[in-house]
Amino acid sequence: MGDRSGDASALLGMEGFVVLSQTEEDGECWVLVETTRDVAGCPVCGVRATGHGRSEVQVRDLPMGGRPVRLVWRRRRWICLDPDCAGKSFTEETPEVEGCLTARAAKEICRRVGQDGHSVAQVARDMGISWAAAMGCVRRHGEPLVEDPGRITTTRALGIDEHKVLGAAEDHHTLYATSFVDVVTGQLLDVVRGRSADDVAYWLIQGTPSWRQRIEAVAIDPHAGYLKGILAALPDVVVTVDHFHAIKLANAVVDDVRRRTQQAALGHRGHKDDPLYRTRRLMTRGWERLSDHQRDRLFGALAEGDPTGEVAAAILGKELLREVYAARSLQQAHWRLVRFYGYVAEAEVPELTRLATTISRWEQEVLSFHVTGISTGPVEAQNLVTEKIRRIGHGFRNFENYRLRLLLHSGVQWETRPTARIRGRAPRLAA
Repeated sequence: MGDRSGDASALLGMEGFVVLSQTEEDGECWVLVETTRDVAGCPVCGVRATGHGRSEVQVRDLPMGGRPVRLVWRRRRWICLDPDCAGKSFTEETPEVEGCLTARAAKEICRRVGQDGHSVAQVARDMGISWAAAMGCVRRHGEPLVEDPGRITTTRALGIDEHKVLGAAEDHHTLYATSFVDVVTGQLLDVVRGRSADDVAYWLIQGTPSWRQRIEAVAIDPHAGYLKGILAALPDVVVTVDHFHAIKLANAVVDDVRRRTQQAALGHRGHKDDPLYRTRRLMTRGWERLSDHQRDRLFGALAEGDPTGEVAAAILGKELLREVYAARSLQQAHWRLVRFYGYVAEAEVPELTRLATTISRWEQEVLSFHVTGISTGPVEAQNLVTEKIRRIGHGFRNFENYRLRLLLHSGVQWETRPTARIRGRAPRLAA
């Protein structure tokens, strides 16, 4: 058989490298390679340098055939013969190698951490390198993707919400961050420290004027700081409080009234055999989602454990607020909201009065839901992804790493070639 080194070099797929030999040791492929370049100029003075032997350096490459690959690179050393040059000697460099890794291995580490959401520690173990080396690949190849101005295009509707980054400890309070999500595409635009008006306004102002002008609506939870920050940067935008957060407040009122009632009647918090406690999940469920049997259970529990009728009043108030969001037009929503206010005034339940006060303060944003039709659903979905990434990483103390990981996973459009199916409806080749 003839020399097959050319085939091996083509299989290696690294431009400017040739394969000299390949062995297997302890289940790992060792590939001896060297570069074909025989002319080099001194990086200091530019004079043509002279070869001065080679030294071997080990470089980690992508796995092959389920086995780890270690490239042994016979790296050329050069000497500058110009007596006036300060650079006496140097070793060759190639864009195919980045430190202890090949460039393609470094990019794959970034992709696995970013697109696949793997932990840096796991990828480092798989590649046989340190955590610092793996994280360096993520920063080196991930930061240009995150900071690319073309990553964020036109945004018509924006969603803003907070999430917890780090729990309270002896040296700090609970640390929060604010996520900005395009609610049309679901793309995570950015994550910033804090949850104040200044944090929101500062981030929005960083956007180009043309980008800000195209934002028509913003969905938030009832957070006065967020509203103030949004209007400071986008004075003409329509702000919406969606049904998720408003009904969440109403459900909290039902729970508060139930706890107060059972404490007054029984003298203790709810036990599993208490009538109101047994049906607490049914109280916060939509009335149309209850079966006849569940409604009978709820009526029986209220008859037994709600002598004042305040729990039933809170449930009805919650349903009236749900009807506001279920309205088919802005005018219908307005009249249903008036009916909600009237009912709360007659019920005279303190918790319901507090809810009505909050809704009245946010009335314009509640009604604008019927104008924009947007919600913070994509933001809440991103919060679940954020929690998953934080769990995989076992928590984060470095906010810059935290932001980079989230944006690489949810804010970057990865250009990866899909793998063709080998068993399809119309196979390309048939025996």
